Amino acid sequence: MTNDGAEVVKRITRLAREMTGRRERFLADLIRIRSYTGQEGAAVERTLAELRAIGCDEVWTDSAGNALGRIGHGPRVILYDAHLDTNAVADEREWPHPPLEPVVEGDAMFGLGASDCKGGVAAIVYGAAILAEVARSGDRPQQSGGVARSGDRPRQMSLLDDFSVVVMGATLEEDAEGFALRSLVERDGLRPEVVLLAEATDLTLRRGQRGRCEVRVRTEGRAAHASQPHLGESAILKMLPVIAALEEMNTSLPVDPIFGKGNQVVTLIVGPHTPNSVPAWCEVTVDRRLVPGETPDAVLAGIRAVVGPLGATATIPTQPVTAHTGLRLDGPAFYSGWLLPDADPLLAAGKATASALWGVEPAVGVWRFSTDGAYSAGAAGIPTLGFGPQEEQYVHAADDQVNLTKLRKATEFYALFPWMYAQ
Repeated sequence: MTNDGAEVVKRITRLAREMTGRRERFLADLIRIRSYTGQEGAAVERTLAELRAIGCDEVWTDSAGNALGRIGHGPRVILYDAHLDTNAVADEREWPHPPLEPVVEGDAMFGLGASDCKGGVAAIVYGAAILAEVARSGDRPQQSGGVARSGDRPRQMSLLDDFSVVVMGATLEEDAEGFALRSLVERDGLRPEVVLLAEATDLTLRRGQRGRCEVRVRTEGRAAHASQPHLGESAILKMLPVIAALEEMNTSLPVDPIFGKGNQVVTLIVGPHTPNSVPAWCEVTVDRRLVPGETPDAVLAGIRAVVGPLGATATIPTQPVTAHTGLRLDGPAFYSGWLLPDADPLLAAGKATASALWGVEPAVGVWRFSTDGAYSAGAAGIPTLGFGPQEEQYVHAADDQVNLTKLRKATEFYALFPWMYAQ
């Protein structure tokens, strides 16, 4: 990196420290807002207010009710995605602090969603705030041997004339990862060149994830009064060998050299709510974890080949999804796995950003869980990369928290990243 570039890095790190109070107050405000999936309206409004306060060129909500802010006017769009919704709290007595009361102890802020994914929202919003201030001042860091995805651009061109950075406080991710992002791309027409996901990575990079899908397997019987079971045919009894066969499939599911073997498990069983009758039907839900490349047709074909001879049927259900705006976004309960190639310029830019800031190339891994990348990379084919300050061990846990020093460093990363990607 040139001397000018080193000066920009110094300015970014200085601004990240100066904005600490604002960033942490914003995160605390988000934690105070209960924003279960489908109930994100108040958190969206708070995020929109912060996006206006940091000086976004445009602030808006899309059809699905995502909070969006744009820095710059260029045609090449970099999208930062972090979700505002959280899982519901099962038992507040298990929490060391009330879930909706942010508490700072040592260098960590505790509270519901701190690690998944409101810490990520704070990081991308304030990364954009720093980017806006530095870019509009005319600084242009340069790097020899840098990366670019399409075409050489004049070095003197302002970054924000060439690029737009869009910050997305996403909705619906916990229950239907990628559905709200799909709406932004396919319904509202904003298709980014690349996507960065501010999920939990502990300041390392994630270049892919396993996918998941839901499969419903059903057996049919014949109803009869429980006092005369010989007149009926129990769908539950017919389901017993089907469940055994579904479990046995785990020995032969697809294997990936990076993600390992897929797996599936029966997670739910339902039938008629008539305790004094032989059940006429029985249905189980199968949670299937996918390796990249598996398709709905292939998953169903494999399961049907096993359960069909046993008299059962298999389908991937339609997942009902309603945004907080009231918009219905129902879609198949299938979330693709994906993997960013090791040589992709997006990954190179992520490594270069961390190296420029901290002098060390970050570790690169993959997620075991599913994210909005199931749509951006898995379905839409948009290059996608993960980077966030949060730690996976605190996700969906009663000691939910984010380290505030790591939050500051993630802010620096998101401020510098567009420069490195552009080069």
